[in-house]
Amino acid sequence: DDLKILDNITSIVGEIPFVKDDKASNFNPNSRSIIAESYRMLVSNVKYLLDESQKCHLIVSTSTIKGEGKTFSAVNYSLSLSSVGKKVLLIGADLRNPQLHNFLNIDKNDPGLSNYLVDSSMDWKKYLIRGFDQHESHDTLISGAIPPNPVQLLSNGKFIKLIEEAKKVYDYIIIDSPPLLLVTDTFIISSELKPDAIIYLLRSGYSNKNLLQFIIDSINQSKLANVGVVLNSIGEIDSSSYGYKYGYSYNYNYGYNYAYNYGYGYGYGSDNEDA
Repeated sequence: DDLKILDNITSIVGEIPFVKDDKASNFNPNSRSIIAESYRMLVSNVKYLLDESQKCHLIVSTSTIKGEGKTFSAVNYSLSLSSVGKKVLLIGADLRNPQLHNFLNIDKNDPGLSNYLVDSSMDWKKYLIRGFDQHESHDTLISGAIPPNPVQLLSNGKFIKLIEEAKKVYDYIIIDSPPLLLVTDTFIISSELKPDAIIYLLRSGYSNKNLLQFIIDSINQSKLANVGVVLNSIGEIDSSSYGYKYGYSYNYNYGYNYAYNYGYGYGYGSDNEDA
């Protein structure tokens, strides 16, 4: 019922069931599990937000705070697209608290987006990773080394250049971006890159309903456009039957960690939590 206040300005485009191990739940194109089917449905619903006449679609995955599942969603949404033959580039643009490397089992300081933004003479294509089995048309560009000046890097014009080049190659570009309440990075990404759609994650049993007004204000103030809300972690999957039980098996403390590392919201707290 609390989500009804979003009805007049946006729509819920997906519902993702709770899974115990996010990192072990990468989309399998041959799977008929409930998690796989939920992402197939998300792909279908997001199409209604897009102009199908465009050759390439740029989509941002974000959330209000850390831990709502934006990276998990970006990974699985991008893999579900590549499973139907789309050429997909997944970019880790959370330069403060990157999590994408965890899904690839690589070091978070391996070269990636930040390295290119510092020195655009480098070819960003050399940093691409083909990291998921059965997904030959899927490339990943991780965040790279954590910089002290992410806002400056994201707004220096080099990210726009990268996206313009990538649009000539890919059908979809999916950007995993930082949570909106903690830092300004995603607002900068939205303003600079003008994404075709924004997938906005809320986590059942975790996201504070008072923050729904933050989403509404961000849309009404034209900071975000073409937003589709995804409700993540609905219920706990019942291993004994198809479907899931309603009732949550976790209880999170709600709060923020400001003034971490380089300042307000810099690292969002622990870097072991999925943003």
